[in-house]
Amino acid sequence: MEERSVLKKATKAVKVSQRTNKIDHLSGQAQTVQFQKLLDALPVAVILVNLRGRIQFMNRMAKDLLGEPSKRLKLEEWPQHFGFYLDDGKILYPWEKLALAGALNGKAVDESEEIVLRKDGEQRGIWISISTELLRDDNGEITGGIALLRKINYRKQIELSREKYIQQVEALYKLSHILAEAGTDLKETVLLAASFPAEVIGGMGVVTLVNSSKDKLQIAAFHDTDSTRQALLRKFLVLDTEYDFSEGLAGGVVRTGEPLLVPSIPPEQFQAISLPAFKDIIAEAHLSSVLIVPLVGRSGVLGAINLFRPSDAKPFSSGDQSFLVDICHRVALAIENCRLFESLREEISRRLSTKQALEVSEERFHSIFESVTLGIKVLDQDGSILQTNPAFQEMLGYREEELTGRHFHNFLHPDDITQALRLFVDVKNKGVSSFHFEHRTLHKDGSTVWAKTLFTIVKKSGEDGGPAFIVGIVENITEQKRLELEMTELTDRLQNSMELERLRLAQELHDNPMQALYSANYRLEELRTKADPQLNKALLEVKNIIQDVLQDLRTTAKELRPPTIFSFGLENAIRSHVHDFQEQHPEIKVSLSLAHDRQMLPDKVRLTLFRVLQQSLANIIRHAQATEVRVRFLFDAEEAHLEVSDNGKGFEVPHHLIELVRQEHYGLAGASERVSALGGILNVESQPGKFTTVRAIIPFLLEETDN
Repeated sequence: MEERSVLKKATKAVKVSQRTNKIDHLSGQAQTVQFQKLLDALPVAVILVNLRGRIQFMNRMAKDLLGEPSKRLKLEEWPQHFGFYLDDGKILYPWEKLALAGALNGKAVDESEEIVLRKDGEQRGIWISISTELLRDDNGEITGGIALLRKINYRKQIELSREKYIQQVEALYKLSHILAEAGTDLKETVLLAASFPAEVIGGMGVVTLVNSSKDKLQIAAFHDTDSTRQALLRKFLVLDTEYDFSEGLAGGVVRTGEPLLVPSIPPEQFQAISLPAFKDIIAEAHLSSVLIVPLVGRSGVLGAINLFRPSDAKPFSSGDQSFLVDICHRVALAIENCRLFESLREEISRRLSTKQALEVSEERFHSIFESVTLGIKVLDQDGSILQTNPAFQEMLGYREEELTGRHFHNFLHPDDITQALRLFVDVKNKGVSSFHFEHRTLHKDGSTVWAKTLFTIVKKSGEDGGPAFIVGIVENITEQKRLELEMTELTDRLQNSMELERLRLAQELHDNPMQALYSANYRLEELRTKADPQLNKALLEVKNIIQDVLQDLRTTAKELRPPTIFSFGLENAIRSHVHDFQEQHPEIKVSLSLAHDRQMLPDKVRLTLFRVLQQSLANIIRHAQATEVRVRFLFDAEEAHLEVSDNGKGFEVPHHLIELVRQEHYGLAGASERVSALGGILNVESQPGKFTTVRAIIPFLLEETDN
């Protein structure tokens, strides 16, 4: 049920009650009682105030939600008395920003406002929405206002968690991309390790690394988005300064390998356990919240990323810690690969320079070659394997003699061989110095091992300078791929749980508020048979209002759970939904071009395309100002296509739909996520002043369905 619709109908009911009171005092009293019963039956909290903002009436649900205050309570006292807070749950909601206060002062009110309700003694609050409408008499004069309050905690938690999850996934993707661009540049990678967490999580970022002797920590990089605090870091911190593990909190994190989260700590205590260089920074920047996560690579703990926040900022949370752990995992692998690549490059260069240099570095080279945890394979110019290290042999389950002399593509998955050979030819023909290749490798036992290989060309010394051989550094990413699949499964389960919640809400609407309103209607009909003509007319108006509310509830329940989609197929579900749409919006012409699916599509595909249709039509009503809409649906043996276009005013489509989420427009981003979860693509085409087209394509196999 849309709040604005219910709000207008409740306002109309108040006006009916006011007119009845003026007609006859006795019948007005009876009408008031019926009016109160009617508002008590509504599934939302209702508050009526006079022109000065003082409460005149609260229905039963409003009293249950907020308590029953004195009628002398002023509007400016609401936040303090009821416990209205901003989204941080700590700062009281400014009363002058309440939409009801603005409306009584003559400001236009269109949207509902979302507020945290936290009563005295409660640690955590709940989210509520407040919709506002003015009350006017028959002459159009403002007599007061009406506010509708609804609990939206469940929906808000889903929105916030989904938004945060999307932002973190996008951030991790961005981190992987920029780390890949940094390549084997250790200095740039360490700078990213300091700046990226400071920007996406927030706070002052400092990277400390274990030195080459592994007996001390050294400050490797620092960053803060705030220019003042960045200046403090430059003033008091000196890069490459070393200190003992016993000094500061980071030393303990590196020794134990466990993250440290201190949400709040007094500055004097913080100074007592920090490095000397940090004492002045803590005092001047008023730091009080600490989050330190170790950089754990394959060979052990490499260092730590330290984040600090001042006392006036939000403390770090367990969610921030979990996010930083994911960041540190990627950064640690990048740092380790940089060091490994640098070490191998130096050793290979020495080895090929002269025979004397080769003899000097032979022992050290073999030590590195044999002990690193990354797989290494050395290939000749034709791609045959010359040598492998133990880590590579263990990765594939073969002995050295079983690998040597065979072409490297013999151990690749058949679907990846063509691409591998093409890249290998590019190395010889185009002179590429190195390239990355993510592929599947076949284990000796027949299982698949996902790997990421960095191929590096080692050139001959002398004037020729041609390729001598090719070194492949192989990272086993099977676990990472497993996590990606689990994340896909988690997203799918979240979508399923949302559909189940829609079904539950639809059932809840049917079993509770709708039944209560049916009962109220029957009771009104009984009262009409006993009432005088004037009261009879007023009761009929109230009954009609309830009928309108019931119709809105039935429409909402149908939106939550379309009844035709699983029984009669997507084509009929679209026709039914468009029919309802045109009844509500006759000014918009809708043309259909629909294939007869005969329930041949998988349930998930049908439901996802239907939700895309719902969201597209909803956006057209809210934003497009269109007069014509065209809906096309077709499918073949492999793909289903849905296209919704309109002739509205259009808009600037962002490069990434996540930008719409940041602007608090969740519809298209949610639809894109649904389509992507099924391996499909959602494409939005639009320009300001021109048409808009939303196109969804989802792959499927007909033989997988049971219909």
